[in-house]
Amino acid sequence: MHNFFRKLSSRSGSPPAPKKKSAHQLKKNSSGLLRFIRNNNNNDKYEEPLYEMPIEVMLIVIDQLPFFEQIRLARLCKEVKEHLEEKFSKIRKLELRKRDINEACASDEGLERHSKAYVAIRIDEDSACLVIDDAWVVADLYVFLGMLEVFRDGVEQVEMDAPIAELIVISMSNISLERWYAFQCMLKAFSDVFEDMHLDSDFISDRDTFWPKCSDIAIHATKAQAAALGRILDYGVKSGYVFDRRTMDHLKLEFEDLQGFDEDRAVNKQIYYFRCWTGSLGWDHRYEVVFNQGNKRECHV
Repeated sequence: MHNFFRKLSSRSGSPPAPKKKSAHQLKKNSSGLLRFIRNNNNNDKYEEPLYEMPIEVMLIVIDQLPFFEQIRLARLCKEVKEHLEEKFSKIRKLELRKRDINEACASDEGLERHSKAYVAIRIDEDSACLVIDDAWVVADLYVFLGMLEVFRDGVEQVEMDAPIAELIVISMSNISLERWYAFQCMLKAFSDVFEDMHLDSDFISDRDTFWPKCSDIAIHATKAQAAALGRILDYGVKSGYVFDRRTMDHLKLEFEDLQGFDEDRAVNKQIYYFRCWTGSLGWDHRYEVVFNQGNKRECHV
């Protein structure tokens, strides 16, 4: 009986196994070279450099890698992180599209696709094109928003589809992406029953502007996507948290399959909601709505 209780005692257990350390550990020495350190299997530890590379050469190599690999290597060291931040801060133009990702990548060989998420990117000098699949899921949304964070500080011109504009606003709200995605699924399932559904949220507290230097925004929409613009007003995010009105020179809303305001009253109502959100009163020529085939109407207040 004594042996039985002794075996149940926590003190009689074997000592915990030592934690295993990674086989390769990154270390920076005083001469500014990067080296990999490998630990010996014996108790006596020693440093064995596998290779040495000047940081300048390493940055050149990293610049040749695919975009997603560069982002992963930003955690390598402070110098790499600062180099990539400075590099991507020079992007001035963003094109944000919601498309069939397979068709988009097939038609544009310059698009680099993510290994898991249904998103892709193409970078050309001072511009970047980001594509997300039209049948997106929550995992795709998180990756896409993470890509936007990389470029947002230096962007001056943005061209995007209406659903992406709604996505950006909802990401800044108090509503989780999971809840919003469930709401989107419900909209598709019951669109014939409930024509005008909304997901309201309280106003968020003060925060930094998403695009602080942006001066030109163009939003492309179809008749079916007009409701996405109208719902932006419900999410409790002021337009000033997305762009700075003082730096804005032009805000354009372009419909691809409408001829004018009088064609669909329901669409006109959604445009009005979006206009209320932007606070377009006093924008004058800086705010305009453009319809198909060059039939242009500017909104003056």
